[in-house]
Amino acid sequence: MKTQTGKAGRHEAILKIVGEKVVRTQGELRKLLSAKGFPVDQATLSRDLRELGLVKVPGQDGEGTHYVLVSGSIAPHTEDALAVLARFVHAADWSANLVVLKTGPGNAQALGLALDRLHWEDVLGTIAGDDTVLVVVREGARARRVAERIKALARL
Repeated sequence: MKTQTGKAGRHEAILKIVGEKVVRTQGELRKLLSAKGFPVDQATLSRDLRELGLVKVPGQDGEGTHYVLVSGSIAPHTEDALAVLARFVHAADWSANLVVLKTGPGNAQALGLALDRLHWEDVLGTIAGDDTVLVVVREGARARRVAERIKALARL
């Protein structure tokens, strides 16, 4: 039985499902949500995943990816975001007002979200692909300083 209806109830159901099961695809999550009384289209589910801070990360076994809630996504904690940087950044380089971060396949979303959650004054925002994050640095700030800070946190 649902405890809430609408968007809030759907979000609660998504978090419960992902917390209890390994969910590898949006299609799989859509079926599980529908079974709980929350039929949803792909666009709405994508938006929900973004709003909740759910990202795909590689499985422990190295096989495939699955959805997880980045620790601190709803109530961000600096320590959690810093731990993501330390774990996922493999390389960092800069040019002009841009910093390019390399990570493992499927980790860029988690890394970009962690950087966004840090709310660094010098960083305007991030764009995440699959294994690369583009960090846009504020005009007048030094991209090199941001890249070096990230390298130090990642112990590179």
